[in-house]
Amino acid sequence: MDFFEHQEVARRKSHVLVVYFLLAVAGIIAAVYGLVVLILTLSGESVGKEGALPYWDPMTLLFTAGGTGAVIFLASSFKSMQLAGGGAVVARGLGGRELDINTTDFHERRLLNLVEEMAIASGVPVPSVYVMDAEDAINAFAAGRTTSDAVIGVTRGCMTLLTRDELQGVIAHEFSHILNGDMRLNIRLMGLVFGILFLSLVGEFILRNAFRGGSSSSKKEGAGLALAMLVAGLGLLLIGYIGAFFANLIKASVSRQREYLADASAVQFTRNPDGIAGALKKIGGLATGSKVTHPMAKDASHLFFGSALTSPLFATHPPLSERIRRLLPHWDGNFGKVALRPITETSEAAPPRGAASPGTAAQAFSLAENAAPLRLEAGEAMESFRTVHPEQVELGRDLHQNLPSHWLEACRSRDGAQCLVFALLLAQDDTLRSREVTRLHELTDETSSARAAHLFGELAPVHSAVKIGLIDLAIPTLRHLSRDEYARFRRILHELISSDGQVNLFEFMLLQIVTRHLDTFFDNLRPEPIRFRRIQPLLEDAGVVLSTLAAMSHPEDSLSAEKAFAAAASHLRQSFYTEVPRQDSLNCGLERIKKALGNFAQASPLLKKQFLEACSLSVMADKGVSSREAELIRAVADAIGCPIPPFVRAARQV
Repeated sequence: MDFFEHQEVARRKSHVLVVYFLLAVAGIIAAVYGLVVLILTLSGESVGKEGALPYWDPMTLLFTAGGTGAVIFLASSFKSMQLAGGGAVVARGLGGRELDINTTDFHERRLLNLVEEMAIASGVPVPSVYVMDAEDAINAFAAGRTTSDAVIGVTRGCMTLLTRDELQGVIAHEFSHILNGDMRLNIRLMGLVFGILFLSLVGEFILRNAFRGGSSSSKKEGAGLALAMLVAGLGLLLIGYIGAFFANLIKASVSRQREYLADASAVQFTRNPDGIAGALKKIGGLATGSKVTHPMAKDASHLFFGSALTSPLFATHPPLSERIRRLLPHWDGNFGKVALRPITETSEAAPPRGAASPGTAAQAFSLAENAAPLRLEAGEAMESFRTVHPEQVELGRDLHQNLPSHWLEACRSRDGAQCLVFALLLAQDDTLRSREVTRLHELTDETSSARAAHLFGELAPVHSAVKIGLIDLAIPTLRHLSRDEYARFRRILHELISSDGQVNLFEFMLLQIVTRHLDTFFDNLRPEPIRFRRIQPLLEDAGVVLSTLAAMSHPEDSLSAEKAFAAAASHLRQSFYTEVPRQDSLNCGLERIKKALGNFAQASPLLKKQFLEACSLSVMADKGVSSREAELIRAVADAIGCPIPPFVRAARQV
């Protein structure tokens, strides 16, 4: 199963989640009705009409159902609004501290490097990384609504007690949740669970205040009120256990199978089952295991790598032994004891620099000038972006370790990250670029314009994997701009692109990548809703994008462009039994392309998958993918909310 299919499954599970939620609400309403009847009976009120079923009062049930449903709905809505800020809200709520991207601490730097390497391999912006300093157990989580606001969180024990291979396995596990679309489901689940458990919180509050009114008065009414409050508080507290049962049933049904899949994905990414299995064995051998002590862990237990709660009745994860045996079938069942000594820089050998396998990442993605295009069969290209493969993880590590230090420094400083994006948007033509640099000087200052021009000269010849990787590395830094600084940065990008009176497709697509992720973060934009599950409403949009890509890939040969479009259209025809109308590429302006991509951003995951496969075919009629073409395909994917890994699977240089 690939990422797109995982995302479709996660989307469908959200409907099952609603069904479970409604069943939980029905059970809670029935329990609250019983509590109301008990309180009325104790207070001497008659319940139920004469001749009818005892204790049956439709009007009481109606008011109980309305009030209970309203409380649960409002509580869930309140929690969901709190979580609308994305993964950072969850991480901070769990006591997390965001790591400084310029940290020199060994454990923090090692963790950040692994996250950055995996982000480059996955084709997503680097998530913000948080550490739960108060937690000595081994655990981790991924949270967020989209790849634009995703975060990775780890406990201090996870960061310091695991070897590099073990930590890489855990990070790969969490990235699989990001890529499979699990995060959005998890965030939605947190909101619903809070509503279910809210009545127990009300019960606790009532119990704490039950005797305050009675102690201040000697009247019988005061004592009676205290008794009613005591019964109500105890009752709501007991009802909370009903909510907890349903909440954990929902979380277990959603998370257990996904944990097995994420474990398998981590092995597939890293080609190293001992890494993630070693982390699981250390959890089993550690006294604190994976327990998280923060009070919010109860609400977020389904997010974690290991079970955050110790009670087996509320287990949201499969048993450790079962997870390990799926990874290591011949494991002897011995967890061993874990020493509480942190891994040190001297005790762990640094990974070799530039150690990618011959013929894969290091060869196909050379940083040298005039790197040849990749030679790919259509099936190989499609296979390359459906999931992350070990070659792509090796690429991420290889690029990250071999990037010039001043490029990394640029990515990690606010001024440098902005100049880096400016450099990537400068025109290839010398005359046009000179105008853009002059305009940039007017909009910023001499230092920034000179730095952008210098970076352009260094970045112009490198492969698309490097350019997009640098953007992914720079986005976490750009998230730390103030709102005013980001508004200025965004304005400069638009003026810079339009300063020469021309906007080519690559400039436009690169702008889309940067602003889409940052707009989502700064403006707290909601994920695109799914409006299209069939290709028919999107046929013209598909024709616009495919015609443009085919024409750009074969600018001097209209016949080859026509054949390339025909190959892409044939793929969609075989999948959906419908024709895609070819468009005149001269009439496919940027506004039409922007509208088309905006519509596909609202398509179902499987529809996006077929569309991206067609896009790859539209530029691969000659079985070669140039750096520029790879940039465009990955930019199209990112624009519709499906960032894809670099084209490296089974790649060979022409």
